[in-house]
Amino acid sequence: MRREARCSIRAIVFAVLSLAAATVTLAQQPASTGPITRTEILKQVLPHGDFRNVQALVIELSPGAGAPIHRHDVAVVAYVLEGAVENQFDGGPLQTHKLGDSWWEAPGTVHNVARNASKTARARLLVVYIGEEGKASSVPLK
Repeated sequence: MRREARCSIRAIVFAVLSLAAATVTLAQQPASTGPITRTEILKQVLPHGDFRNVQALVIELSPGAGAPIHRHDVAVVAYVLEGAVENQFDGGPLQTHKLGDSWWEAPGTVHNVARNASKTARARLLVVYIGEEGKASSVPLK
C-alpha cells in the first residue's frame, strides 16, 4: 500500500474517533478543569484478517424509519450522534442505543432489527466500517 494511502486511512480513523470522543465529551461529561478531556467510548481488538479498508459515514434515520434485515461482512463500529435506535443482532434481544452509546459488530453479524426508536424525531449515527478488500459493508437478507 502506498505511504499516502496508509496516512490517509490513519487520518480518517483519527478524525472519526476524535469526532466521536468530542461528541461524547460534550454530551455526557461535566465541565473539565483541563483544556483536553479524553473519554473512551469503545475498545475492541479486530478479528484476524487483512483489515485495510475503512469507511466512515453518518446515517440519518427519519422518524420511524428502519433498515431491512441485513448482514455486515466487515467489522462495524457505531456511535449514536442524535436520538435513539433499536437493534437486534443475530436473533438476540432487542437493544436500545441512545445519544452517546456505541457498539461493535464483528464481521458476519446479522442485523435483524435496525430502526429509529422514535416516531417523532430523527436519529443520527456515525458508522465506521473496517474490512478486508472486496468484502461488502452490508448485504441484504431475506
